[in-house]
Amino acid sequence: MYLLSSGFGGLKRFFVREGVKKMIKRILLSLLIITAVGASAVGATKALLSDSVTLTANTFSTGTVDLKIATGKNGGTFQDTQVGFTETDIFPGQTRTNFFRLRNVGSGSPDLLIIAQAANVSGGIAASDVTITITPVNSSDVPVGSAVSHTLDSWLSTPDSLSPPNISANTTQRYKMNVTISSSVTTASASSIFDFVFTGTQVP
Repeated sequence: MYLLSSGFGGLKRFFVREGVKKMIKRILLSLLIITAVGASAVGATKALLSDSVTLTANTFSTGTVDLKIATGKNGGTFQDTQVGFTETDIFPGQTRTNFFRLRNVGSGSPDLLIIAQAANVSGGIAASDVTITITPVNSSDVPVGSAVSHTLDSWLSTPDSLSPPNISANTTQRYKMNVTISSSVTTASASSIFDFVFTGTQVP
């Protein structure tokens, strides 16, 4: 009985060892297959060809913004600086009207938004007693935009926009300028002297 029992135990241990060996073989075979597939994938990736091209010497240049001014409704020469208007014998409460034109002559210029501001104000009439109203008009003097009106001291301290309309490239916009002396002025033979600066700014 002892030998028989021992024999069955030996067989049992034999079959267990054989099962373990087969399992290890299967695991090793699976690892080999995974490794081979991975190596093939890497090899395939490395086998892909590539090439590069280059776009050289890219140059982008800014255009120019060039604003010119001329006095009067028509004629005259557009320049960077123009001598303004001279009006005499204006009485308190009266308004005098003059015209000027701005031209956008920049190379490939964008539309320009126009900002106006007074400068170098002097004379015996207080700046608060002089009102300047600027209106964009067409060739028939019909308004094509809103009038902008401030006393001279306000124009001096706070620039204001004369747009719309903006001024497109190679086009001219006419403006009417009204100058009104306050009825409260009582000083005779007094004057008001001032510059106006117009700045064209690119419209995004």
